[in-house]
Amino acid sequence: MKRSPRSYPHPVVGNRDDVADAAFAAEYKVTTDSQNLYVEVSINCTSATVNELLASNGARFIAHVECSNTMYRRAFEFTETTKRIQIPADQLNDSVEVNVFACTIHPKSGYRPEKAHGDYADTVFDVRKGDVLAVANGFTFDVESQFDALARIGSIMQIEEAKEDGDMAARVEFGSDKILIRLCKNDFTDYKLLRSQDIVSPALACAIVLPVLLEALTLVDGSDYDGYRWVKSIRRRLAALGLEKEQDRLVRAQKLLELPLRRALVAARKVTEGFA
Repeated sequence: MKRSPRSYPHPVVGNRDDVADAAFAAEYKVTTDSQNLYVEVSINCTSATVNELLASNGARFIAHVECSNTMYRRAFEFTETTKRIQIPADQLNDSVEVNVFACTIHPKSGYRPEKAHGDYADTVFDVRKGDVLAVANGFTFDVESQFDALARIGSIMQIEEAKEDGDMAARVEFGSDKILIRLCKNDFTDYKLLRSQDIVSPALACAIVLPVLLEALTLVDGSDYDGYRWVKSIRRRLAALGLEKEQDRLVRAQKLLELPLRRALVAARKVTEGFA
C-alpha cells in the first residue's frame, strides 16, 4: 500500500498543508534475529488536537506493514509513541513497506484540528470510526533472505517441469524476477522426491543450483539484468558476506551456498559409512 498525498474529506495532519505548523512524523529502526524481524517505530506528533484524542482514548496509531513479494499484509494497532513490531522472518522477502497513521476509535462530531488550513474556514467535520487523522512519512526497506541451498533458494530460483516429453538437458531462463530452471519430466519427478531428503539435498545443490548460480553471477556483474529481483537479492547477499571484490566466481558461488561441495561430501561419507 504505497501512500501518496491525497485529498481527505477533513484536514489530516501530515498530509500536504492540510494543517499548518503541526507535524506527524515517524522514525524507523529494523533489526533481526534468527527467527524474527523487528520494526521499531517512534512517533512524534505536534498536533494538540490529535494528541488530546490519543490521550483520551479517542484515537490510536496504526502501523501498516506490507510485503508485495510474499503477500504479507497486516495492520498493528497501538497507543504508545514507541512500538516494537515483531514479524516472523520467513513471511517477508525483498521489499517491505511500512506506513503509520493516527486513526479514530469512535465516531466524533464537530472535529476540527487547530491550525487547519485557511481554505477550511470555520468548517467542522464528522469523522467516522477508523478515519485517518494524521499520516506519517512512509518507510521502505529490503529483507535479505537466507540463501541456504534448496531450503531458501526459492527466493530467487524456481524449478519447474519442462512441457516437452523425453530426456533433455536442463534449461535456464534469467529474464524475470526469479531464475527459472526447467528439468525434463523424469528429472523433475526425481527432484521432487529427493529435495526434502537431508542426506541428498547438498548433492542436489551442487548438481542443480551451483552451476546456475555461477552463470547468474556472470550476469550480476553486468547491467543488462539490473531490474530483476534475483539480481538485487544476490548483490545484497554478496555485500553482506563482503564478497563484492572477490573475482573468482566459483568461490563466490560456493560461499553464497555455504560450501555445498563440502556439505555434499560429508553427506556422501555418511551414506558410505552406513553401508560399511
